[in-house]
Amino acid sequence: MSDSLFAALDIGLVFAVALGLAIWQLVALKRGIRRDREAASRAKAEPGDS
Repeated sequence: MSDSLFAALDIGLVFAVALGLAIWQLVALKRGIRRDREAASRAKAEPGDS
């Protein structure tokens, strides 16, 4: 395997891992925001629980 091909493969793998982690964090963040909104709407719908 030539050096330039190996370097391109190495850089591509690093970017793929970084992109995968970024997408995973974005999904987790959106899921957390959705949970918080649902909890807030439940708390608003149930008065008396303070």
